[in-house]
Amino acid sequence: MTIATIQTGTRSSAQGPRLAQHPDGRITISTGRGTLTGWPIARLIPSRLTPMGL
Repeated sequence: MTIATIQTGTRSSAQGPRLAQHPDGRITISTGRGTLTGWPIARLIPSRLTPMGL
């Protein structure tokens, strides 16, 4: 099961196991107390191409 972070409001987010993907791009997650649906937040992945020590 994949963990996802969603934006639930202008200043709020939630994280949990992904339960469903909707046609409009939103996803539903489990919070442990229920479910929430929102827009996924992009995951930041460090670039391995960035020069170190410059």
